[in-house]
Amino acid sequence: MGADNSSTPDGLDEIVRLLDEAAVRLGEAQRLVSRLRGGEDGRSVLSSKELARIDKVGEVAYRHWKFIEDHGSMTLGDSLAIRRQLYGENVRSTANLFGVKGSGALFHRTTPFGTARRDDQEVRMTEEGERVAKLWRDLHPDYQAN
Repeated sequence: MGADNSSTPDGLDEIVRLLDEAAVRLGEAQRLVSRLRGGEDGRSVLSSKELARIDKVGEVAYRHWKFIEDHGSMTLGDSLAIRRQLYGENVRSTANLFGVKGSGALFHRTTPFGTARRDDQEVRMTEEGERVAKLWRDLHPDYQAN
């Protein structure tokens, strides 16, 4: 593959494919190293799609999960503060992170659908949010939040 290929859509597709393949192989290598060291961590190999999702939203999920673990609960105002730390002061709504239970979203509000947003509303993690947070933590064992 020459340098000229990377400027074409086909060249970009090939780069993405190679990166996906490398991510899968890295996961397999990490599992093998763990097994050879005498510990079977039981983690399954993550697909490149899962790794990309964890890379994109894992830290925000982890910070929410850790906040709830440390404080017992979280409000929408607390959530907004975390999202602003990560994404900047202009963040107002991160709708793709919120949804209803079972929707694949990371978080949900405990209020009925359509209720106006207020900073004092409770935010909870979904099962998917907890899963992503824990996977991100496992991939970043030395992480210390700001």
